[in-house]
Amino acid sequence: EGWHLFLYPFAGRHVHLGLGSLLAWRLSRHRPLTFSIAVNDYGLELLSASEIDWVQALQGDLFSETDLLADIIASLNAGELALRRFREIARISGLVFSGYPGAAKSNRQLQASSGLFFEVFKQYDAQNMLLTQAEQEVLRQELDLQRLELTLRQINSRRLDLHAIKRATPLAFPLLVERFRESLSSEKLADRIARMVRDLEKAAGPEPEQ
Repeated sequence: EGWHLFLYPFAGRHVHLGLGSLLAWRLSRHRPLTFSIAVNDYGLELLSASEIDWVQALQGDLFSETDLLADIIASLNAGELALRRFREIARISGLVFSGYPGAAKSNRQLQASSGLFFEVFKQYDAQNMLLTQAEQEVLRQELDLQRLELTLRQINSRRLDLHAIKRATPLAFPLLVERFRESLSSEKLADRIARMVRDLEKAAGPEPEQ
């Protein structure tokens, strides 16, 4: 799929949302990169379609507290946080039609429709009220800037322990599922999870005989 980074600050979902968006924004300033982000209470995943040396990328001022608020606001405009909130606002406001009873549109179709509106508003109507509402709700409800700043300070005071992994670990697996959940139907997601579990069990080898 690409080049994955799984990071575990154990700071909670809201902080990881902000941290993932912040890291993606800061990394993309140095070279054109696009990231998919998944988070849970334990950590976050960054997925880049382009090759990236994570050991080198995580050095420098990536976790700096300097210009934190400005970078967070910039990351909202460039990343997925505002888009995720906009999708929900677009559905509730009736901007996108979710389908008739018994013939609901798929998550992929709804995301494509709302994503198109989001990009058009950003480019041609930056002051659009729905777009502004999405950004304000993310800052007010989904991000904890004080805890994010504290988490960055803690990360900077510690040594990052980096490991190259060949397959999903017990902590990485839920993050993969979280990312798949946004793009797959529940049936396809179940099939994907079952296949991943089979692959992991096969890689682990046969169970020891009693």
